[in-house]
Amino acid sequence: MDISIMGVSKKFGAFGALDNVSLSISEGELVALLGPSGSGKTTLLRIIAGLESADEGIILFNGENITEKSAPERKIGFVFQNYALFRHMTVFDNIGFGLNVRPRSIRPTQQEIQKRVRDLLHLVKLEGYEARYPDQLSGGQRQRVALARALAVEPKILLLDEPFGALDAKVRKELRRWLRILQMELQLTTVLVTHDQEEAMDVADRIVILNQGRIEQVDTPERVYDEPRNLFVYNFLGDENVFPGSLEQHVRPHCIEIERVLSADFHIPAHVKFIRAVGPIVHVELQCDGVEEPVTAEIPKARYQELQLQIGEKVFLKLLEAKSFSERSTGIYRS
Repeated sequence: MDISIMGVSKKFGAFGALDNVSLSISEGELVALLGPSGSGKTTLLRIIAGLESADEGIILFNGENITEKSAPERKIGFVFQNYALFRHMTVFDNIGFGLNVRPRSIRPTQQEIQKRVRDLLHLVKLEGYEARYPDQLSGGQRQRVALARALAVEPKILLLDEPFGALDAKVRKELRRWLRILQMELQLTTVLVTHDQEEAMDVADRIVILNQGRIEQVDTPERVYDEPRNLFVYNFLGDENVFPGSLEQHVRPHCIEIERVLSADFHIPAHVKFIRAVGPIVHVELQCDGVEEPVTAEIPKARYQELQLQIGEKVFLKLLEAKSFSERSTGIYRS
């Protein structure tokens, strides 16, 4: 099912959470809403779900105006960050809850419900856990139960609000890749809210960058990182270094090369201030002549070992790619 969001605005008192937001999401697409706290991403998700009402604008599902429909009428699966599982119910009963509370006229038989729950236990790889209670599960297992419960009612759309935010980094990475595979198998239109840039880059077909209730850019993960529309997007996605000049130039750490010898290419003088040589990428902090703030370069471990850099020594830098920004646009300069 595709989603069309047209001119949606929302205020909470004097605070403008969303300002004339329009967005189209294709059937089977996984879209991540990404932005800082207060950017409007969760408000937009809740308006899609019918848990909040918009002050202005409309929401269409497959061309049908569902703006005035209640959350249950929209046939949406919603997964919260805190799982929202019933602690007094087993895993089996939690997953089947949405089916068991349906009106009698549309409620499946108990045999059908049991089959559906068993199929979902297999899908989320929790067979053998059906008799356990939520407090007997790990955080990752509880999140999979929450996802199975959302899928039990056969939703047309799946909405995920910071679903992995409470998990440790390793479990979060494992679960999001599992979710991506599952979503592709089911071809379920999915909207994910996250503040984690790596998470959005890892799973989304497209990323929507929100700022102060407005959309700054909608694009593939590669394009929002490599071709940011404006300075906000560039600053928000990853680290940067700023070099003054006739045009202020912004450079990613991996776009700086280091050499010991002055040349036409390596002509920016700098002194090594700090080195963090952990893992395959070495982070080198440098103080450049005429630049107030230190800059950071990221170089491969092999290159670092070749250079044998020492703190305090003078080196020369080459900028592989720099970007300059007007108020709403970007210019890209490559060496």
